[in-house]
Amino acid sequence: MLLSVAAGVIGALLTLLADRDLWLAIQAGGTTFLCWALTRELDPDRQMSALIAAAAGATWVLLDQPTALLPFAGLLLVARLIVETTGRRPLATDLAAMATLATVISVSPLGWVMGFGLAIAIYVDDRLATEHNRQALLAAMAAGVGSSVAVTLVGALPSAVPTIRPLFAIIVGLLALIAVGREPVEPISFVDSRNKRFIRRDRLQAGRSAAGVLIFVGAFVSGDAGPAVVPMAFALLVALGSSELERIQRARL
Repeated sequence: MLLSVAAGVIGALLTLLADRDLWLAIQAGGTTFLCWALTRELDPDRQMSALIAAAAGATWVLLDQPTALLPFAGLLLVARLIVETTGRRPLATDLAAMATLATVISVSPLGWVMGFGLAIAIYVDDRLATEHNRQALLAAMAAGVGSSVAVTLVGALPSAVPTIRPLFAIIVGLLALIAVGREPVEPISFVDSRNKRFIRRDRLQAGRSAAGVLIFVGAFVSGDAGPAVVPMAFALLVALGSSELERIQRARL
């Protein structure tokens, strides 16, 4: 995506000219893409909302604010799996890769939240499917155990209550409540152009709910690193806002 490339180039220039962090280009380009991709999963009918979220994500990182690429990638897979935008069921190799990713990213409190969330998403996706798969259950168990073992071995989870920013926690918590309680409008996008099957409304609602809850819990357990969820939260916020605008437009027709 052009915005990701542009953000990466700007990050590289800032690294060279302004003595910024060496990884800035990767962080800027990666966060921009992940904001775009997550918004596309949570608001599949409108491209503009994804572009807005991508621009916001790029701006956030280029202003030297924290981000977390691997946990963000885990959240993207959670949404992609539950909403089922690919139009096909996960293969055994897909399930194995997701279980492995859930383990790998669980080296921080936020990473563990997203890794364990991915385990739950594998199970939820299988429950929402018309035919259940024992491989999915095994993959969900592997992801849950693997993520928990990884975060325990590195000692990443705090031993005391993390530092909480009250206003930040309230905002992210309200966003999660809206995501859980506000049902989206009926999607008009196809999951598969070959068989013209629409995205299921219940899956879209479940994906938004999962994203909201995981972002809130991730912000809560991360303490001082909590602001790293801001790009994720903004992607969800833009998706929810876009859905409300669509609801208003449809009511006027």
